[in-house]
Amino acid sequence: MMRVFLISLPFAVVPFTIGCAATKTVSDPAARDRMLALLLPMKIEIVAPFTRVKSFDDDSTPDGIELWLQAVNSLGNTGLNIVGSLRAELYEYVPASAEHKGRRLEQWKIELATPADQRAYWSDLTRMYEFRLMIDPVTVPKARQYVLAVTYTTPLGEHLTDECVLTYDVGLSLTPGAVGGPG
Repeated sequence: MMRVFLISLPFAVVPFTIGCAATKTVSDPAARDRMLALLLPMKIEIVAPFTRVKSFDDDSTPDGIELWLQAVNSLGNTGLNIVGSLRAELYEYVPASAEHKGRRLEQWKIELATPADQRAYWSDLTRMYEFRLMIDPVTVPKARQYVLAVTYTTPLGEHLTDECVLTYDVGLSLTPGAVGGPG
């Protein structure tokens, strides 16, 4: 009986020591912040090939903007979920100017604060956010080009922005072109 106890004792101690060795905490706040910065978004990007003005009811009159947005971390990785709020703005396009944004035509505020918000806008297939921004075709003047600007506000109060120019193609469909916004 005594032999069984002595033989089984080392096996009982091994799982305990393995479990204790796996826990490690970072007590230095600066080191913790550097580690978190690797994963948090450093910029947002309007995904130009997919972002466009379109008709959501499939008639010939565009009634919204389909905005595709992705977040990028410091390592250049995309496909990140973000939490916070977004503000999307549609502006008149000013040609032959360093600042292409003219008068603001529309503004949308979007919250990404709950699991329901994430499910409503996140696409698992593309690993991006898809937003359908409705516009009133009567109040938005018809033009060949517009500027779409997006500002993401993190829970820490930081602001990340991007913008693109939406250009009409034949048949009133719009395609975007990058104008280079700060990321």
